[in-house]
Amino acid sequence: MSSGHSTTQSFIDELVRSTGASSPEEAIRAKARQLIQTCESMFGRPEMPIDVDVLTSLQGIHVSGDLPIQSPDAELAPRSEGGVEMRVHPDRPETRKRFSVAHEISHTFFPEYEQKSWCRTDARYRDRNDPDQYLEMLCDIGAAELLFPQPWFSDDANQVSNASGLVALADTYHGSREATLRRFAELSNDPIAAVFFTWKLKPVQKGVVDNEEQTNLFGLSHDEQVRDALQLRIDYSIASESFSQLGHYLPPEKSIKNDGPIFEASSTASCFDGECHLDFGPASGTYNVMAIPLPTDRNQRGPKGEHSVAAIVRPVAVQKAKKKRSATPDNSPTLFD
Repeated sequence: MSSGHSTTQSFIDELVRSTGASSPEEAIRAKARQLIQTCESMFGRPEMPIDVDVLTSLQGIHVSGDLPIQSPDAELAPRSEGGVEMRVHPDRPETRKRFSVAHEISHTFFPEYEQKSWCRTDARYRDRNDPDQYLEMLCDIGAAELLFPQPWFSDDANQVSNASGLVALADTYHGSREATLRRFAELSNDPIAAVFFTWKLKPVQKGVVDNEEQTNLFGLSHDEQVRDALQLRIDYSIASESFSQLGHYLPPEKSIKNDGPIFEASSTASCFDGECHLDFGPASGTYNVMAIPLPTDRNQRGPKGEHSVAAIVRPVAVQKAKKKRSATPDNSPTLFD
């Protein structure tokens, strides 16, 4: 994925150099905020949801009616007459299309973006150490800045006090619930985390329970055996800066009990709030929870049709994170003596 003698890493490095930012993440945020400011200066204070068609036009992107060739969602490609065109799959959900458009707009923040095709890939499988995938991750960051722009998003987010308010916030910005909660956590000054739960097997069960040739003693069909073994487990989490500073670690794959607001949101497909004990391993304790169900394909639901869930969790009484033992002997000097 290179153009001429340029490499993807050189595109990232040049973005950072041109903005004077301290990191690629801050560089892409700066470019996105600059575009929002340009939009505001030309058309006045933007109403939410932000008009991604206007942003597309401001970046000089031609919108094509053709389907994307290399991506199931969207792509940016050079035009023979110069410039670039955007191809977006029309059958994707509206919130997904909006994020895809904002993602492709973010590609135009990099140098030499007109020289090759860029396609949005699955965000679940990104390796930060791979420059190509890292650049795609940066475009996701840029997309969030464009769809949930500051200061308006934080002003609205500060008014949210319950799970229904989170859903209303997503509706206001025409963002997916998942993307909205990620942004909500990232920008919060409070010690919170957005935690995403899906129904799945324990890692050690994979290849055993879901093995169609594996027999069992109870006469269950393969599908029944897999279904009954599913539990609601942490898929991933996004923490606010102040939550991270507490040192709490929410382990992926950790399951929760079939009770409390997170499970209730899953089983009823409704919003739930409450305070409860959560077994998060080293971060176990009492949390205040705002839980909302996520749109979930039938083949990804729980044993009784339960949904995936996103939750904002705030520690109330959580055991203090253990400090990592230093590899330096106790009698050796350290930088902090």
